[in-house]
Amino acid sequence: MLRRLERTTRTRHMPSDLRVSPVREWSSNRCSCHNGRMTESALGLASPLELLDELKRKVRALQQLQHQVLTIVGALDQQGAAETLGYKDLVEVFKHVLRWDPKTTRRKLKQAQALCPTVTPTGSVIAPALPGVAAAMDAGELSEDHVDVLAEAMAGLPAAAETHVVEYARQHEPRSAKAFCKELAYRLDQDGPEPAEPEPVQPRNVLRRKWQGGRYQLFADLDAETGAKLDALIDPLAKPEAEDLRFAPEREGDAFCDVVDLALRAERHPGFRKHCHGGERVQLTVTVNYDELRNGIGAARLDNGERLPMRQVRKIACDAGVIPMLLGSRSQIHDVGRKTRAINAGLRRILVARDRGCAHPGCTRPPSHCEAHHIKSWAEGGETNVKNLVLLCRRHHDLLHLSDWEVQMIGGVPMFRPPAFIDPQRRPRRNPLHAA
Repeated sequence: MLRRLERTTRTRHMPSDLRVSPVREWSSNRCSCHNGRMTESALGLASPLELLDELKRKVRALQQLQHQVLTIVGALDQQGAAETLGYKDLVEVFKHVLRWDPKTTRRKLKQAQALCPTVTPTGSVIAPALPGVAAAMDAGELSEDHVDVLAEAMAGLPAAAETHVVEYARQHEPRSAKAFCKELAYRLDQDGPEPAEPEPVQPRNVLRRKWQGGRYQLFADLDAETGAKLDALIDPLAKPEAEDLRFAPEREGDAFCDVVDLALRAERHPGFRKHCHGGERVQLTVTVNYDELRNGIGAARLDNGERLPMRQVRKIACDAGVIPMLLGSRSQIHDVGRKTRAINAGLRRILVARDRGCAHPGCTRPPSHCEAHHIKSWAEGGETNVKNLVLLCRRHHDLLHLSDWEVQMIGGVPMFRPPAFIDPQRRPRRNPLHAA
C-alpha cells in the first residue's frame, strides 16, 4: 500500500508529457479488460486517473456513435422514408419505432441537416453545411450539445469562422463555446444589423388563399375583434396535452383544421345555414370514378380543378355526406340519388361512449377531435355500424389510410396491428388511456 501511494505521489509531480506512460503501464498490469472494456472488478480497483482515462475513451466512442446515428437520420430524411412508409413525417416514425419524443426527433433532424452531406437527384454529393463540425463529431471530439451551439452560432457567422469556433469547442464545454461565438459575432460586426424599415400599414381584414404544390396556403390580416374571436376558437383546441411535444405552430395548425371540421358539422346552426350555398350546408364536392374509388387507384377532382390522391378520398368517404350521381360517357347527368350521411348523431354517441377518444395506441385526443373510420371501407361495401367503426384523430386517421397499420375488432374492442418494421410479429395493441 505504501509503495502504491508513493508511486501515485511521484506521478502527480511528473510533467504532463511523462505521466501517461506510467499510468497506462500500471493499468495494463493491474486492471483486467474484456474486449477493450474494463470489468466491474477492475473498475473498483482502478485509480481516479485510470477511471477518467476510461471515461474519456467511452465518451469519445459515444460521440462517434451519435454522429453515425445522425448520419442515418439524415439519410432517412433525404430519401423521404416517412412518406414511403405511409407516415406524415419522421417524428411519427421514430415515435413508434424508437420511442423517441417529438422533441428529440426534431433536434436530431436539425443536427443531421447541418452535418450530413446532401445527394442531388443527379447523384452529386453536396458537402454538409458545417463540414468542420461534422468532422470533429465524427472524431468523437464534440457532443450533440456542442453541435446545437455551433449550428445556431454559424447561422450568423461567415463560413470562415467555423474553423475557429470548432477549435475552441474542442477544448471547452458548450456553454463556454456559446459565449465565445457570441463574442466573435460582436467583434465581426460591432455596428449590429441595420434598423429595419417600418412596414407599410395593411388594409383591414385581408385574406389571401392559394393552392401550391398540393398544399393550401392561407394568410390573414384581420381586425382585433375578429382576431380575438379566432383566438377564442383555436386556443382551447391548441393546448398541449400530456406528453404532447408538438411545437405551437403545429398545435395551432391542427386546431385550425379542427375548427374547420367543427364548422362543417354545424349543420343545424341557424346562423351558419343562413350563409350556406342554396340553403344547404357548405359542401366539398369530389368527383370520382367509382371503380377507381373501390380499387384505391387514380385521383379525384375538386371543384377548383385540384386533384386529390385516391387514398385521401377514401379517408374522406369514411365520414361524409354521399350523393350518388350517375354520369354518361360525356359527363351528362342521368340520375341524382338522395344524400345519405355515413355517421348519424346517435351512432357517433355510441362510438364516443365506447372509444372515449382516439382509439389509436398512445393517443390522448378527445372525441371532439376525432373522425369516424370504417374498418372495412365504405367503398368496399363496409357497413356503417358500431362493429365496423372506430374513432380516430386526424393524424392517426391519415396514418391508417397511408401506412401498413391495420385495425380490427377483437371482442368488441378496436385493436391495432403495427407494421412489421415496428413489431415483426405484428401483435395487436389497444389504447388503454381512455378506458373507463
